[in-house]
Amino acid sequence: MISIVPIGTKEEPYPMIQNPWEFFSEKGTKTVFVSVGTGSSCVPDLEFAETLGCPILKVDLPDEAAKWNEIKELLKTRKVVDSTSEFVKPAARKWVLPKNLIVESGVPGYATGTLENAIPVRSWMELLKEHCTRLALPEDQLRLDILKLDKTPHQNMVLQSLWDAGIRPSLLLIHWNVSPDSDVITTTTAGHLQMLGYALVGKEGNRYLYYYIDVNYYETCSWETVAKHFENPLMSNLVRTLVPGSSNSGVVFPVQE
Repeated sequence: MISIVPIGTKEEPYPMIQNPWEFFSEKGTKTVFVSVGTGSSCVPDLEFAETLGCPILKVDLPDEAAKWNEIKELLKTRKVVDSTSEFVKPAARKWVLPKNLIVESGVPGYATGTLENAIPVRSWMELLKEHCTRLALPEDQLRLDILKLDKTPHQNMVLQSLWDAGIRPSLLLIHWNVSPDSDVITTTTAGHLQMLGYALVGKEGNRYLYYYIDVNYYETCSWETVAKHFENPLMSNLVRTLVPGSSNSGVVFPVQE
């Protein structure tokens, strides 16, 4: 079992694996860390980057991106002044190189362009190619090691476009907009995430940590078999395994053939 510890502030802790440096030791400063959206504190992002010594690619809506550019300036000057916002002040106590904070205004998505409200969109592949080149990674090592996704109006699009691009981060740290069990859209997204091969290994409030185990449950059955009893193929396979000679005619109830 993976050991989990909280990072960030006491008011808004995020679950994280214990000793992330050991987990990513082979990649070290070339760990590909992307953070989308902003919580109530800058501490979790900076704390994680501080531990690994790797750059942060911070992608956020224009108003929030401006706060991170202010953080970048504070990391250069190390001076808190009267006009420094409460959100930015904690950065003065974090040892992250200014060059290791890369701020992108917009939101990741399917294709580069703009949303209807003029918010810039960058395709995941374009963002990652650019960032991996920045880290001097070979072209055949395009990857995303850690994605931290905070609350954002475009949370579902960010995740769906990530899956469609074939990108599977090793760790996913998600602050869901709403609890996965309380909203149909979030339930579907969170369920799809675990069906694609992610295990939920820790949570703090509505902040969830997922670990990629590379088991795509969609591939455990055929989606081309015509249903006899309106059964779901995945559930039918499960029922046949548990109750030989049975089939699944509904969601969970086996029926003798």
